[in-house]
Amino acid sequence: MRGGDSFSQAIRDSLARDSGTPLFLRAGAAFTLRRMTLRIRRIAIADDSPAFVSAVSNYVESLPGYELAGTARTSAQALELVENAEPDVLLLDLGLAPARGLDLLRRLKALPGRPAVVAMTLFHTPEAAAEARRAGADALVGKEAFVVGLNQALAQLFPAV
Repeated sequence: MRGGDSFSQAIRDSLARDSGTPLFLRAGAAFTLRRMTLRIRRIAIADDSPAFVSAVSNYVESLPGYELAGTARTSAQALELVENAEPDVLLLDLGLAPARGLDLLRRLKALPGRPAVVAMTLFHTPEAAAEARRAGADALVGKEAFVVGLNQALAQLFPAV
């Protein structure tokens, strides 16, 4: 093997080991990797509690395959955030002022290219869930069990392939 060939082979071997994807090599031909697509999903947060937004932002940034698209503290900011940042998911506080979160939810669902909306509420009741579904929410998460609820909602919205 010539010097350059051994270096190329070492790179290919390293890629095969590190990616867990077998490489099929042929003399004189390019190698082929099994195509793997990892799409980073963007999550935006709309909530009027700075402490909650900070905690949720930190959690979202720790999730593999997700990134924070931005935050909003009012309905108007949330609408602007969705239009400009084009998140895949909006975490929306149903009590968001000045308009109720449900009103914003209905408005968002009427937009083209709208994001999935995970409604958040302090009072996770069957009535709140039904009202959020009627308004177009893709999921409802209670703030009292936010991490578990968000993980379940994201798994339903973006099932593993």
